[in-house]
Amino acid sequence: MVGGTDPSAEGELGGGEAEFDQAELGESEPAVEDVVRAVIGAVAGGFVGTALMTLVLFIVNALFGAQLSVFATISALSGGGDNVLLGFFLFFAAGSVAWPLLFVTIGAYLPGGTRPRQATIFAMLIWVGFVLSFGESYSGLDLAVFLVFSVATHLVYGYVLGLVLARFTGHYYSPELPV
Repeated sequence: MVGGTDPSAEGELGGGEAEFDQAELGESEPAVEDVVRAVIGAVAGGFVGTALMTLVLFIVNALFGAQLSVFATISALSGGGDNVLLGFFLFFAAGSVAWPLLFVTIGAYLPGGTRPRQATIFAMLIWVGFVLSFGESYSGLDLAVFLVFSVATHLVYGYVLGLVLARFTGHYYSPELPV
């Protein structure tokens, strides 16, 4: 208490001057560390999840032939023709960096209660866009294979993304956030 007044009451009402001591300034450092840890954890989780998806896609391509080349389709949609290497790079970049960073930003607002569940829901939202973008390229058995393996790999991707993120941050359960 300063001058006989309760500083917390002044802060709640918006009056009074803000007073900072060294302990208060030090409290902002863990927040920065938490953000960095969350970004690194999400990118690591995205990398592992994308690597698993890629392995499955290579197996599916080997079993069902080149007509299921998701990488060539990604390249074509980006304007790169049938360049499988470009499609692979774009797929891996999106899965390892872009989607995980988006999840770090909005994941806490998704239902699920735990990071792995929230990330699985997030991955299913990505899957809807994936199917809408790539599904029209396939028909018959190819479409069935595409749907089954794409939903399975997105479920695994999401779970791994959330699990690795939770391990990096130490926050398995999602925070209670007002929406």
